[in-house]
Amino acid sequence: MPNWTDLGNIWNTLKELDLRPLAEEAEQPLVFAVVGATGVGKSTLIAALHRDPRTQTSTIAPTLELTLDSGERAQAADLIVLMLDATRDDFAREAQLFADWQRAGHNIVVFYNKMDLVPDARLVNATLAMWKGARVAWGSATDSTSLAQNLVPRVVDALNERKLALARQYPLFRAAVARDLINDTAFANASYALSTGVAEIVPALNIPFNLADMFILTKNQALMVYKLGLALGLPTEWQAHVAELGSVVGAGFIWRQIARQLVGLIPVWGIIPKVAVAYAGTYAVGEAIWHWYQTGHKLSGRGMREVYTDALARGKQIAQEIVARAPRPTRPRVRLPRLPFPTILKPRAKK
Repeated sequence: MPNWTDLGNIWNTLKELDLRPLAEEAEQPLVFAVVGATGVGKSTLIAALHRDPRTQTSTIAPTLELTLDSGERAQAADLIVLMLDATRDDFAREAQLFADWQRAGHNIVVFYNKMDLVPDARLVNATLAMWKGARVAWGSATDSTSLAQNLVPRVVDALNERKLALARQYPLFRAAVARDLINDTAFANASYALSTGVAEIVPALNIPFNLADMFILTKNQALMVYKLGLALGLPTEWQAHVAELGSVVGAGFIWRQIARQLVGLIPVWGIIPKVAVAYAGTYAVGEAIWHWYQTGHKLSGRGMREVYTDALARGKQIAQEIVARAPRPTRPRVRLPRLPFPTILKPRAKK
């Protein structure tokens, strides 16, 4: 059987993949239009969109800051953020613009700003019917926590198909997009491990799934690492990811010996341990990269073990859930051809 390093070298895997579509997707311009009345907080929100929390520097991305009188120009944007002063209750002009944009099929998020100054939330609730069919968020443009909890999820949902470009160009969304990438890839690897584990239960399917598992799981991890690098603002060349993330990801592969022990795990111990390991190993790799981005330091061996242990416990829960929903395997039925009954010849009468 090949050594793990023959299959699990994430950088060799990257060399074999066509990464150009992902790079082009991440680099495609994404235009925000922030529209609102004078003094509503448009400049404050735009600054929050561009500020990188790690470096405290600002990225440059095309963003339109428009008053209500110039709201027609927002139609050129990929996403319109209609900002409202939550301390007011007269939004006649905003409602007119919203209706025009909605009829034209534009992507809109309505954001009630200055919620920290609202004496009674019922004043806001009374105006919600004006934005029927829109994603509505509320909070304060000066409070990063409220933005992360309310505005960010709605914007990510509105631009779900363009998450790489969103995170790359607007750092405010990097945490949410990175978390989605890590969770989605970990779940995908767990689901793949389940599918091959089910097949391994059936002895007639004599396929070297463990060998294929390590290749597929590593390929998915390599793509996750590259996508995370793009989302976090690294250069599009995969070689830059090697230089920047090589030692970080190396720490993430402490689980590789456990993965190698998956050989022979089915059917002796069952599917759940295999699915849990596939989830936990992938999650640990992503978490190592995210920790580095937030702190500038890679996880220690002890820290990685703690991350992996927590992920393994969560992986077991997820494994139990998806195994419970999966169809139960059945042994293939072998149908024998029907043979005609032999004809019994009567002995000939003697003459």
